[in-house]
Amino acid sequence: MEYARGHVHVRTRACLKHFLAAAFLGVGLAAIQVGGPAACAGELTLNKLAVLPFEIKDTSGEVGAPDRHDAMLARLTRFVGAQIAAAEIMDVVDQARVGAAVTAVNPGTYLRSCNGCERDIAKSVGADLVMIGWLFKVSTLVLSLHVVVKDVASGQILYARTFDFRGDNEKAWTRAADYMVDALARSTKREIKPTN
Repeated sequence: MEYARGHVHVRTRACLKHFLAAAFLGVGLAAIQVGGPAACAGELTLNKLAVLPFEIKDTSGEVGAPDRHDAMLARLTRFVGAQIAAAEIMDVVDQARVGAAVTAVNPGTYLRSCNGCERDIAKSVGADLVMIGWLFKVSTLVLSLHVVVKDVASGQILYARTFDFRGDNEKAWTRAADYMVDALARSTKREIKPTN
C-alpha cells in the first residue's frame, strides 16, 4: 500500500505486528489486532522509546566532505524524538542519554546493521522500544527515509516503513520526518484497541 502527501510518498515495508501507546490512549494496557497472517497479531505492554541517532547511506557519488550531513542528522534525530513526545505517541528517552549510550557501545558500524547492539543501547537507557532510522540518498533529488521500531526484549520488528521524498536539504528532511511521525500516530490510532 502506498500513501502520498505533497512530495512525500510512503511505502509500507512490513506489517505492524503489535504496538502500544498507552500514554496516547490514556489507558494502562492495549491489545493490537492487525489484519493478515496470525504472525502479525500480538500484544505489547511497554512503550518507552529510544530514538537512535539517524544515519545516512549516500550512494549518489556527489562530491563533498564525508561529514557534511552530520549536523543535519543530529538535528533530525532530536526533531523526531521531540515530535513523537509532543504528540504523546510514546514516552521518548532523553536524547542526551541515548547519545551517551551509543558512544559507550561504539559499534563501529551502522546502527541498522550492528547485530543487536541497538537493543543493548536501548536496554541500557531503560527503553522498551527502539527506533532505528536512516536516509538513503540516490541523488540530491531522490532520497528515502527508513524507520524501524523494534521490541527491545525480543528484537521483533513492530513497525517498519519507508518514506520517499525529494531534496537533500534540511527542509525536505524535516518534512519527511514530520510526515513519518504523523503516519506513526495514525497507525497507532488505527491499530490499538483498548482492552476491557
